[in-house]
Amino acid sequence: MNTQTTTPTKTVVHPLVDVLESDSEFLLVADLPGVNRDALDITVNGGQLELRAETQTLEYRRSFALGDDVDLEAVEAKLELGELEIHLPKRAEAQVRKILIQS
Repeated sequence: MNTQTTTPTKTVVHPLVDVLESDSEFLLVADLPGVNRDALDITVNGGQLELRAETQTLEYRRSFALGDDVDLEAVEAKLELGELEIHLPKRAEAQVRKILIQS
């Protein structure tokens, strides 16, 4: 369930976000119905990822603390049909790698 508060002009919604992790990245997935790309703002500042988006009646807000293992220069986002994906690649030294065992 989303949490929300109401301001005099818009309802502020803190959308649910799925957080997935693979060996190479973290993936954040959020449903933002009615949001278009121009109304979406994603920033990284001081180890915090901030998500803000607006529709006529809603304002979406969410923030996440990022660890040292995220490659901040390689973060990418995609918005398609109201679903936002934020790809947070892990720095090379933070990625899991298999060690070859020699015989």
